This record gives sequence, C-alpha cells and structure tokens, in this order.
Amino acid sequence: MNALAEIIKEEIRKQGRLTFAEFMNLALYHPEYGYYTSGEQRIGKRGDFYTSPCVDPAFGEVLAGFIAKSSGMIGEKSFRIIEYGGGEGALASGILGSLERHYPEFYERAEYLLIEKSANVESSTAGMLDEHGAKIRLTDQAAGLGHGSACGVILSNELIDALPFHRVVFSQGSMKEIFVTLRNGDFVEIYDEPSTHEIEAYFEGCGIIFLEGQEAEVNLNAAGWIAEAGQILKKGLILTIDYGFLAPALYSQERMKGTYKCMHRHTINENPYVSIGGQDITAHVDFSNLIRSGEALGIRTVKYTTQGQFLIDWGVLDIMAGEFRSGDGTAYPERDRNRAIKSLFLPGSMGNSFKVLLQSKNVETEDFYPESPFKLSFGIT
Repeated sequence: MNALAEIIKEEIRKQGRLTFAEFMNLALYHPEYGYYTSGEQRIGKRGDFYTSPCVDPAFGEVLAGFIAKSSGMIGEKSFRIIEYGGGEGALASGILGSLERHYPEFYERAEYLLIEKSANVESSTAGMLDEHGAKIRLTDQAAGLGHGSACGVILSNELIDALPFHRVVFSQGSMKEIFVTLRNGDFVEIYDEPSTHEIEAYFEGCGIIFLEGQEAEVNLNAAGWIAEAGQILKKGLILTIDYGFLAPALYSQERMKGTYKCMHRHTINENPYVSIGGQDITAHVDFSNLIRSGEALGIRTVKYTTQGQFLIDWGVLDIMAGEFRSGDGTAYPERDRNRAIKSLFLPGSMGNSFKVLLQSKNVETEDFYPESPFKLSFGIT
C-alpha cells in the first residue's frame, strides 16, 4: 500500500470515517503525495488524459479572441485575465501568444494571473515566464487578491470537475451520505445521515425525483468557487469550461451510479481506493448549481452552450480556413491540423461532451455574444 493510502487510513482511524469529499481532497491535493500536487506529469500522451489546450493551439487562439473582444465591452484600461487551475500553463501560453500576435495593443495592457496548486508549475512554465516576463504571474491561491480587485475575465478549464465532492445514495425513502471507513484494514463505504445540512439543501427546489438505490455527487465546493470569483471580480466575465450537464440531465434516472470516475494512463475505472494519489478522481459538473449560485450573488448568466458551439461562435472555423501554425512557427500538415481542431468542436467528440458557461458581473452584455450562422445539433443539456 502506498504512503498516501496509509496517511488516509491513519486519518480514518483518528476520526472513525471520512466523507468522500475529505477522502478525495487528500487523494488529489495532499501537499506531498496528492495527485495534482506531487509534481508528476498528468496531461498529454505520457499523462492520464488530454485537455483541449493540449489537443490543438486553436483552442487558446479562440479564447484569446474572445477575451480581447470582451475588453471593449468591459471598458477598463487595466485588464486582468485570471485562470484557475492552469496546470502546466498550456492554455495561458496559447492565449498570451495569440494576444501578442493578433492583439498587440491589448496584450500590452493585459495582465495574466495563473492560479495553480501543482508543485511543478513553476518549472513547467519556465519558458512561458521567460517569454512573457512580467505579463504573467503565478500563485498557488487567490487569497492574496483583494475584494473587487479585478476588471477582466476569470476563466477555468476542467477545474470544477476536480473539486472534492460528496456522494449520496437514496435508500429506503431518504437520502444518505456515503462515507469512507476501514474494515479489516481495507477501505469500505458506509451510509449514514448527511454530514451537513447543505447537502440536503442542495437539491431543494430542483424538482428531481431519485429512485431507490440511485447515487449522486454533490459538489459544495463549486458554489464556493463562484463566490470567490465573484468577490475578486469588480467588473467583467466568468468563463467556465468543463464536462457536465444541467441538473435534470445530470441527476436523471439513467445515471443510477452517478457520474464519478477515476482516470489513469488514459483508462477509466470506478475504484477510487486503488492507486491512491496516482489516479484522477472526477465527476460531471452540475451547471445548474453554478448558474443558481451565481445568480444569488448578482452574477448574471450570459450563455450556456456546448464547447463546440462556443468555438464556432467565436471563430474556430476562421482559424481552420486560414493559415495556422504551431507555437514554434512550424506549419501543421493540413490533414493532421484539421483532424485535431475538429475534435475540439464536432459532435461526438469534445464538442458536445464539454459545456461552456459564460456569466457576467456589472457589465451590460447585450449584443456581446455573436449569433453565428453556423449551428450544429449538439443537444444542450
């Protein structure tokens, strides 16, 4: 058994049990051995999964155009781009490189803040830091940012799905929480009353009917993240990109076991109690929760759509039509280039499995979001 598993077991012996959220927090974010904090490579061919920024630079190119155009609507001279969970900096590098090439005046006045807990973020982003200098700043937390300190865009790509979540099951007519404890030295799950009233309150007013034995995830940290982003943002936009659904689809009776999964070396399993610290643990995002939590704080919903439609609306087809080169200036072979970009937006790929939520604070967004003539049938849920 690995060192992190023993640390978690010792914590269970002290407390008697852990919520799944507590277990997940240790598995992913333990300072020394956590999946995201140990310094191991997690993204790309040699990692465990791909993200859109590492599939093709067109993703960062589109977001750069979106951000630059939003600056005219926001109308402030000082402009901050704040990315939560930026990993090794692939998206930041793509956005900043594109801004420098295509929007040089905006690039000169923009500041990029990368918030990332990973232990190796500084070494992995060294080249980007050298290239963009004081333009980009790294931090492992947002605590140092003042209330209303930013005018600009706060964005996250595949962040919310990795925030620790609680798990519940509907048994004998009531909701029970799933806890993690030990039996004969092995991890086991038990059911008991919810650890906090917030879990039951989460579903109030949703109108969702659960079947006997149905399981679900409850991400209380997502609402906390929106609250933090809204507190930092004085004026601007919040852009959330992740895989998930609105609540009626997410908690439908088709998903009796919930949506959580573990990922290791591009394979998926449903056992979070093996390879602890060596595999990702994740679940689909409840976008209804993000919308509801934001609106309660005065954060308005501008658009909820698929990643595919968002990329089309903001110009990915123009990128495909024009000359496109990689970061080092090498031209992509036409066939490979088109295949990579299409995987970002076509149905049946990342295009409809990932959703985009655009929210605003203290800005008038009427006529901001473009109405693209190109519409694909993505099935928004």
